[in-house]
Amino acid sequence: MARFLDIDPHGRVAPGSAEVRTALGEQAGRYEWLPTTPDLLVARRTPSAGSASPRPRVVLAGDLSAFPIADFIAFAHQARVSGVLHVVSAEAERTIGFKDGEVRSSRSSVVGERIGEVALRLGLVTEAQLQEAMERPRPLGKALIDLGLLDSNDLWKCFHEQITAVFHAILLLPTGIFWLVDDEEADLTSTPQAVNTQALLMDGIRRIDELSLFKARIPGPAAYLRRTNPARAVTLRPVEQQLLALVDGQRSVAQVASAARLGDFDATKVLFHLAEAGYLEATAEPSAATPSEQGARIAALGAGYGELLRLVTATIPRTARPAFLAAVASMLRDPTAPFAPVFRGATPTPDGDLEVGALLLNIEGLQPPPPEGEAPHLLAEGLRELLFYYLFLAGERLEREADELLGATVRRKLTLLEGLAGR
Repeated sequence: MARFLDIDPHGRVAPGSAEVRTALGEQAGRYEWLPTTPDLLVARRTPSAGSASPRPRVVLAGDLSAFPIADFIAFAHQARVSGVLHVVSAEAERTIGFKDGEVRSSRSSVVGERIGEVALRLGLVTEAQLQEAMERPRPLGKALIDLGLLDSNDLWKCFHEQITAVFHAILLLPTGIFWLVDDEEADLTSTPQAVNTQALLMDGIRRIDELSLFKARIPGPAAYLRRTNPARAVTLRPVEQQLLALVDGQRSVAQVASAARLGDFDATKVLFHLAEAGYLEATAEPSAATPSEQGARIAALGAGYGELLRLVTATIPRTARPAFLAAVASMLRDPTAPFAPVFRGATPTPDGDLEVGALLLNIEGLQPPPPEGEAPHLLAEGLRELLFYYLFLAGERLEREADELLGATVRRKLTLLEGLAGR
């Protein structure tokens, strides 16, 4: 529990609670005021009493602008410190938990560095799924697993990415204050990690150096990306091909990273190499999608949703599949269905797929016509609604365990498709 005291402009001290008043009374005596940063009060008793104090207690505190925090963290690692390091700047509060000098946990008040937002950035959950998990009366990580949105492997990846993000953000702070509390149990997550501090330090220093280089081509996560024609084609690695496929002139660096399930740094590094090779460039504003780019997105959406529709259909027992497909056909013919104009005349194939070309013709014939560039979004919304209907029908025909496994598999694959929709 936080314990506060107030100091008025005349130097009078007012305890914020009876607990603080008692604690101050127990420390009665004469103190020498020690100069420090305006955000930290330091005084020493004179003469010194020399008595020991119970744990938890602050064992180190200081001003971030006085020396590199990396040096202090290196000391904590070498001295095998256990405790919680609190780092406060004007914008944020962050903590790093240590156990025998190794990083075990992290917390942050910064948007984008909290565990749910990390899962969102990595493309493992959608905003709606995250909100549903946050409404559960359980720790967020466990709630995401209970809902089938993450497995243990995904959650470990989120915690590791969060620790890395918070650790590197602390290394970049030029000003602020810090204090170390020798309470090794405080502030640890319910799923503590064991991350080598020395490796984090070396990686953090490397990232700081590399980011200064990347900014020449990729200014930051908010920059938009558009494709360019390279002077000379080169062989691209799979991860480079994956990210380049997501560059459409309308996504930012952060959105491309999320759709590819990469952290901002890792995505920026790949995008920088693509920019150096002449395949893309960063812009301040999004550009309108060209017909060829829109066609590529539509083809990718059709192929992706087709794969998911076939996947769900394949899980249905063969004896139950005819009734399953008949129910799908009935839904597609329903004139009152939300996307009836999009699905007009559509029929599922024996493996559960649809003819995307026919759906596009329906979209092009809508009156009034959809706004320019909206066809991919409208197609994705219709196919997403249909996919959820497939899952609903499958739930009536599968055992609970098989149904939950299917739902989790589909949700993970669906995240990338939602990025291709352009929204």
